[in-house]
Amino acid sequence: MKVIKDCINKSNLIEFQNKINSLNFPWYFLEDSAFGNKMKNTINYSFSHTILLDNNILSSYYDFVYSVSMQIKDKFKLNNYKITRLRLGLTTSYGEKIINKPHIDSVKNHKVILFYLNNSDGDTYFYKNNKIINSITPEENKSVLFDGNIYHSSSKPIKNSKRIILNINLENEK
Repeated sequence: MKVIKDCINKSNLIEFQNKINSLNFPWYFLEDSAFGNKMKNTINYSFSHTILLDNNILSSYYDFVYSVSMQIKDKFKLNNYKITRLRLGLTTSYGEKIINKPHIDSVKNHKVILFYLNNSDGDTYFYKNNKIINSITPEENKSVLFDGNIYHSSSKPIKNSKRIILNINLENEK
């Protein structure tokens, strides 16, 4: 696991934040943060905006988000990796500590970069044998890189109203 602070330049960060915090930005409701709409009647709801999935562009925000993602990828020196999924996630406060379900993003061998767009108390948790082994607190402009086979989960913020991340999945181009 590797963490980089001040991952993108300030101008791009501000532009990114302005775009996604705009009243015109389309967020899509998920009944369950880790499993889309497969689970019902949960308090693990969140909002999502998928930019790229399985190399298919799904959003008019692709050009900008892809450009920022390439900057982040370059910071981690992942030259032999291709971005295969870009997803923005918005988790809101529920007023109590809620840790969402542990999951992996894909069964394929991959790496994950989580890029935090705001300061929040909604930590990301990492697991081994169903036990929490590490956590990262979201800080604006911080990224964490980890092996995609590591189970991880988001959590709802309590003190902050929201937690916003960009999830970047990468596969080796070999």
